[in-house]
Amino acid sequence: MRRLSPYASNDATSSDNSLPLKFVAVTRGPGMRSNLAVGLDTAKGIATALDKPLIGVHHMQAHALTPRLLSAMANKAQDARPLEPAFPFLTVLVSGGHTMLLNSTSLTEHRTLAETQDIAIGDFLDKATRAILPPERLRPPFGKALEEFAFCSQIRKVDETMTENLDIEKGSEYPLSEEVIQPSEPDYSDYSPPSRRQDELESRSTRWGWALTPPLAESKGGDKSSRRMVYSFAGLLTSVERLVKRPDPLFSLRERQELAREVQRVAFQHLGSRILLYLESSTTFTGDTVVVSGGVASNSFLRHVLRSTLDARGYQHIKLCFPPIELCTDNALMIAWAAIEMHRAGYTSSLDIGPIRKWSMDSNAADGGILGPAGWIKNNGDDEEN
Repeated sequence: MRRLSPYASNDATSSDNSLPLKFVAVTRGPGMRSNLAVGLDTAKGIATALDKPLIGVHHMQAHALTPRLLSAMANKAQDARPLEPAFPFLTVLVSGGHTMLLNSTSLTEHRTLAETQDIAIGDFLDKATRAILPPERLRPPFGKALEEFAFCSQIRKVDETMTENLDIEKGSEYPLSEEVIQPSEPDYSDYSPPSRRQDELESRSTRWGWALTPPLAESKGGDKSSRRMVYSFAGLLTSVERLVKRPDPLFSLRERQELAREVQRVAFQHLGSRILLYLESSTTFTGDTVVVSGGVASNSFLRHVLRSTLDARGYQHIKLCFPPIELCTDNALMIAWAAIEMHRAGYTSSLDIGPIRKWSMDSNAADGGILGPAGWIKNNGDDEEN
């Protein structure tokens, strides 16, 4: 645990260059109460035994702040330098349980601009993967398996001239003309970003005779309805499942691969569309950065789509900030860092806090956002030590 926080060390074995333990950080929510309760009870026991403050962290706030951790690590020799990205910035949180676009104006103020009205993008990608991938390629994490099948694989047909050169398992027997999958470097050369809004809403026909309709493109109310600041992935999932279940015995690997590519293209452009709608309409946003965090942010094609789309639409000046892939999924380091930022701002938690299943980040929400739940203790004599 000492490696997770620059504020943590074991006093009994601390060396001259280590820092004493200042507090105990733990995830308070949002999430499954039973799971959260285990961590909370353990953290309370540690905090009580060591007589140290407790800080109950908002899980999604921690995702949003992860890039600032990297900035702090890079600036450790120059602590006076401000953290980056500086507030305000836009936050896109994409995971198995969340799809949100936020205007992050301060440590505890994150106004919701758009969120999913049905299923989260991570849940959508997991279910689409189960439908599309052949059984032998289906392995967790499913989103990564879908990305690798779509963009890091070459599908070829076996013939007599190539069987010796194929990277296939010894002893395997492939009939002539059977398709095989070989690993390859990521290839996004076929992707063309939408240069106009109408391009986002078009269904691109494939050589197989099907096309995926972008979410909200055919909403009742026409263009006005398609501009609603919401995300929707349930209809896209239904389309994918219908395609896969159609009575066609010749659903080849090549067609499956194209479907895997289209699923991600349409879903990721839908994510980007709400960023563009906000940037085009806002007269008050003064930031220049979009932070993309959460498990789905580890997808390299998502990073390619968002960057190329912003560039194609005239937003080359908007910076995209992604955590390292290993810090996109849930991890203890982001919880420790969020607690450090809250502690520096003067916040700790009482020992009677409980787990929170649903917890907004927006102070205008019914629950009051990050600071809404009871249990926060504000220290007016903030500890600003670095």
